[in-house]
Amino acid sequence: MAKALVKALAEEYPDVPINVAEDTLMRAYQRSVLGSSTEAVWRFLKKVFGDVEHAEWFTDLISLPWKRVWTLNVDDAAEQAYRSSPLARFRAARTISWDEEFSETGDLEIIHLHGHIIGSKPRKLIFSLSEYQAAAQGHVVWDHVLASTIGSHPLVVVGARLLDDPDVERLLTRNRPSAAAPSIVVDPRISAENEWELNKYGFVVYKGTAEEFTKDWFTQVGLDSDSLLELAQSEQLSVPQVQELQTNHPGPRPKSHRYLDGDEPLWCDVIDDLVAPLSWMQEVSQGIREWAASESHDPRIHLIYGSRLAGVSSGLLWIAKDVRSAGVRSYVFDRSSRFDVQRLVDKFSGHGPSVLFIDGAADFADDIDQLLTEAGLEGTAEVYVVAAELPGRNLQLEARLEGAYENSVMASVPARLQRRDAEALVAKREKLGRLGMLEELDRKHRVGHFRNRDVFSAMMELEHGIGFRKRMELEISSLDADWKKSLILLLSIASRGRNSVSLLECAKALNVSSDTIVRAAQRSMESFIEIQGDVLVARQRDVLMDHIVKSLGDKGALVSLRECMQNLSPLVNQDSLRARNRAAMFVRYAMTQKLLTSIFPNDDVERFYDDLLPQFGSWNARYWEQRAIHAKHQNDWSRAESFAERAVNLLDDAFTRTTCGTILINKANFFAGQRDNRWQEFHQRGKKHFDVALASDRANRVTAFAYLESAMSLAEGATECDVPEWSTPIAELLHEWKPIYSGLRLVLRNDLALDSVRRAEALSRRWENLSE
Repeated sequence: MAKALVKALAEEYPDVPINVAEDTLMRAYQRSVLGSSTEAVWRFLKKVFGDVEHAEWFTDLISLPWKRVWTLNVDDAAEQAYRSSPLARFRAARTISWDEEFSETGDLEIIHLHGHIIGSKPRKLIFSLSEYQAAAQGHVVWDHVLASTIGSHPLVVVGARLLDDPDVERLLTRNRPSAAAPSIVVDPRISAENEWELNKYGFVVYKGTAEEFTKDWFTQVGLDSDSLLELAQSEQLSVPQVQELQTNHPGPRPKSHRYLDGDEPLWCDVIDDLVAPLSWMQEVSQGIREWAASESHDPRIHLIYGSRLAGVSSGLLWIAKDVRSAGVRSYVFDRSSRFDVQRLVDKFSGHGPSVLFIDGAADFADDIDQLLTEAGLEGTAEVYVVAAELPGRNLQLEARLEGAYENSVMASVPARLQRRDAEALVAKREKLGRLGMLEELDRKHRVGHFRNRDVFSAMMELEHGIGFRKRMELEISSLDADWKKSLILLLSIASRGRNSVSLLECAKALNVSSDTIVRAAQRSMESFIEIQGDVLVARQRDVLMDHIVKSLGDKGALVSLRECMQNLSPLVNQDSLRARNRAAMFVRYAMTQKLLTSIFPNDDVERFYDDLLPQFGSWNARYWEQRAIHAKHQNDWSRAESFAERAVNLLDDAFTRTTCGTILINKANFFAGQRDNRWQEFHQRGKKHFDVALASDRANRVTAFAYLESAMSLAEGATECDVPEWSTPIAELLHEWKPIYSGLRLVLRNDLALDSVRRAEALSRRWENLSE
């Protein structure tokens, strides 16, 4: 219909020389803008393309459970059709223009690659050749997302000629479809030459109209209005971050997946009975069974703290399967973005006892708290949350769990296997005939192989032999491209922080097409990485971190990480951080001072932060917090203070105030050690930051502990200096310290199994020692 629009533009702007017979739409649009303005042309197009009514088949097509809808049109056809779809009541749609920032929420995303006329505010459109060129040179983030989609996900193309659109053809030729399911181009009038070319790119061509294709799709899949409504009401669609784990649907097993060789666990591994039931798993499962069998199914949470490589992920899946036999429905949260709490409560309501498993729960503690609170108010939602986290993140998790629901806490998953669990692993291996080098040993020595070791390393050594790491080091050295080594580094860091990264993030970070990564995972990198759905994982977790850093060189590895983070920066913004999207959470973790100095102890981390300044310095408070902490560890107190204050200026919340207050009190401690009276000034300045933080969030245990521990260390340090005139300010400090401690103890339970309770008790003893 391009010619019809050329004619309409000529009629709207009669003083503009537009040749209806010969001018292209690009030329007619550009001249219309020159003869009026971009805003005026946008308003004219809004009159032409607003409130579109499409054919019935288009509503059927848009009602299928798409992850995203990409459109080259500026009209509102997709949005209008979706409003009349049965899905609209259960899943919101989100309109996105090509130049908006990236974020994912789980809603249906309708992305207008050339802009749109929706709303009252004129937006940038892409019609003219100059606009095409500007968009191509601008490295638009949604272009990168589409490129990754073409290369890694099945795609259906309806109503667009891929070989005729300049920017789409550019993406197509650089990203070949590589998903297990086919990507389909629907075109009733495609030429034989274009069909041949698309087949070479990896597309399947459907030679029929879009209406015919839609009808065929519904017929082949067996969809009708009733089944489509049932699909719309399922939690898999309305809350796509949460999937039900069903024993009759184990899910696809990647061709190269080998759980017993050390790969990350999948639901199908548990269904195939490959996971040994360790004692902590059985105890958690028993607790869920007792809850399900009780008369009251009030919302409850079970916290599990387990170190890396302790088998926590496998254990959660085993528990999920075990409790299903007690009539409990099991769900898993994929952590791709925050879930819609009310929709999830609605899905749980009336379905009997349900358990939600969350591996890496601290970043979503607010949502967990709200879920349990709302479920309690709902009355018909019987929810039990099993939340796993690293031991060092216990405060971040517990501080947000403020509701009046029942808390059932486990101290920790043993980092080392005890005899009983070692025997369970041996029994499972014996049953599966996978004892490997233990086959010739008696039972006592088989158990001894596992005892007092972490699950992962014991399993890896069993499957691959004692020289496994050396062989892996040689294989790393033989990789033929540095981007492959950088990919292993990226995935190793993600594994260490329990972060997940998808093909999109990896392709963007490495500036490599997603289909190139897929092919490498199937060939040269099969020993190192695995694709699970759209997520990439390191087969060896972070065990090869030292080897990959050595292979890249200390400086080369840090530069590689910095380049990955710079490349990911278009996916990281305030919206994606609020949504807890994967790229944002990975970057947030990868810039932490503690991580960087542990991996690169001899490298210039300060230079690393300097190089990230253009991408993150103007808006990211986390960046300045970590710079402040790094400067503190260098005893560069003026820079530490300045960076911490910058973080507060960018984002004034309890956490930036806590960082700033901690650094100022640490600085006071440094001055006290120098017998400098200025320590009192810096303590008071730090205390003011803590007062503001606690006033905004009284239950914030992170803030309370940070003040109590830093102030106690200051009091102890100042006391050791034995300066007579300091006795009064020290006494005042201890007097101010006590109410904050009392407030913390009020929000903590008396369960000594909780690490936070034990820490609080230790602080109390230190206060008593100073107060004597």
